[in-house]
Amino acid sequence: MGNDEHSKADAELDTDLPDTITLTFEDGSEAECFVWGFVEVEGKTYISLLPMDEEEDEEEGGCYLYQYDEDENGEPVLGYIEDNALLDRVVEAFDRMFEEEESEYDELIAEEELE
Repeated sequence: MGNDEHSKADAELDTDLPDTITLTFEDGSEAECFVWGFVEVEGKTYISLLPMDEEEDEEEGGCYLYQYDEDENGEPVLGYIEDNALLDRVVEAFDRMFEEEESEYDELIAEEELE
């Protein structure tokens, strides 16, 4: 997770497919990603992106994590998480968020099965 071999990425919100972002890397390659979620750590927002292309997912080992902000026009701006300790805290925050969501989903399924 986190940084990859690409040194810079720009994000473009895909208006045709809600909740997706196209990452364009410095080398010109692109990755279409689902917006998996947002967390706030130490007053900053971070985004988790899950590649839609299974081959990309296997090669990169999961998801991309970036610092998330918006420019004056409301366009997404992504930044690398260069501090390993901060990256660890961001990963932990996403893990907690996904565990809570999974727990809530399991509770809903259990309630439906009882009905």
